[in-house]
Amino acid sequence: MKKAKKTIFIILGIILFLIIFIPIWAFFIEPNLLIVRRITINDSDLKGIKVAFLSDLHVCQDGKTEVLRVVNKVNAQNPDLILLGGDYLNVKIYKNKSMDPKSTALLLTGLKAKYGVYMVMGNHDNYLNGYKIFRDTLKNTNIKILNNANVKIQIGEKIISLVGIGDFSENRHNIDRAFNNVKTPVIVFTHSPDIFHLIPNYVNIVFAGHTHGGQVYIPFYGPMAQPTHFSGLYIKGFYEEGNKKMFVSCGVGTSHLKVRFFNLPEIVIADFK
Repeated sequence: MKKAKKTIFIILGIILFLIIFIPIWAFFIEPNLLIVRRITINDSDLKGIKVAFLSDLHVCQDGKTEVLRVVNKVNAQNPDLILLGGDYLNVKIYKNKSMDPKSTALLLTGLKAKYGVYMVMGNHDNYLNGYKIFRDTLKNTNIKILNNANVKIQIGEKIISLVGIGDFSENRHNIDRAFNNVKTPVIVFTHSPDIFHLIPNYVNIVFAGHTHGGQVYIPFYGPMAQPTHFSGLYIKGFYEEGNKKMFVSCGVGTSHLKVRFFNLPEIVIADFK
């Protein structure tokens, strides 16, 4: 009998601990962490290239320190290319306003990469006149905006086409314009992963964000939020369809509520082998 009571008390203690600990972790600890997620992509056409991809910063009004932490952590990885996947602003977050677009853009100019820093815009960035302000602020800086556009980049002996696609979630994508005159190999980056079904099969890799991995991910259940048009088809990690590959990042920041669970804020470093 005493053993049974002891077991009950232990179980109740564990439940009480979890009831207290999980909210503390989800609201105050995990959202403030930042990991470097290293992924390896086997692709002989892009072998030897290192790409940093970061998305969904959702910078709050008092977020200067957090942005500088991200910038320094990315730069420390010494990437060949830095790709920014949108949602730099945080206009919808509960009880906290976004940093203004100009200040956000200027902080991001601290990012450094051997062959350039490139940006697409997300759905949050269309508020506060964000796109125009980003475009004007970054006009003569080290960051180039590629919304439905592409550039050719020479890295060593390789010439790659880098394609940026406008946000699918707000119908700002233009596939024909984005892929005009591209040549393989091709790296694509965009905000919403739902664009994947429209991407040509000859593309080597697609990087996307937007989902935050569901932001709150319940083990054995899945993501609490599924901000995609295809019933949560593309939430986080690698996806393959035919010859196409895509990696969806959990992103850096949060929206609506500052909460994360089993979705650590991340900078993605992709090493092509």
